[in-house]
Amino acid sequence: MKEEILKTYHQENKIKNSNSSLIGSSLLIVATILPALDRILCWFIPSLDSDKDARGVYLSVNIWQGSLYLSAVFIAFASFFKPDKKIYYYPIVINTYSAIVYYAPIWGYNIKFLQLNSWLAALISILITFPIMRMLKRVRLLTLHEKTNDDFQSDLIHEIKKLNQENKRLKSHLKTPVAQNEKNGVSTFEKND
Repeated sequence: MKEEILKTYHQENKIKNSNSSLIGSSLLIVATILPALDRILCWFIPSLDSDKDARGVYLSVNIWQGSLYLSAVFIAFASFFKPDKKIYYYPIVINTYSAIVYYAPIWGYNIKFLQLNSWLAALISILITFPIMRMLKRVRLLTLHEKTNDDFQSDLIHEIKKLNQENKRLKSHLKTPVAQNEKNGVSTFEKND
């Protein structure tokens, strides 16, 4: 049974070369790049780090927050296209990194992009995400195991019902007069003579 589970698991892990899988994987890549959009735009438009909106918030912060929201939308939308499961790792890493950068000032740290502490935050987010992905893989394997057990049980119940119906049909056949005569050793041909 375990071999069947592993076989099914490996079959489901195979990536189908289809347009929908390609679209889903592309959406996940875009979702990975989006949280860094503010930094990319600041390379081309440096004033985004100094200009503020009407509320007094830097424009780069507005772009960053908006891109985080869009990233979540892209991840959810990509799941409908059956992307490669391994690509989910990258949006999770970048969003973990964004959470570390966002909450670092609460803990008394100021993370600057492409500085040593930024690379350390990236390393920490990778280290946090790796066990999460391993756990998700384990959950998927357990879910597949449960599905296999459920399929086996439903197949068994179906076969038992078929056997029960066949048993009832045979019993009803035994109760007919022809079957009674055959049971007593009298054939229908002898009775007619």
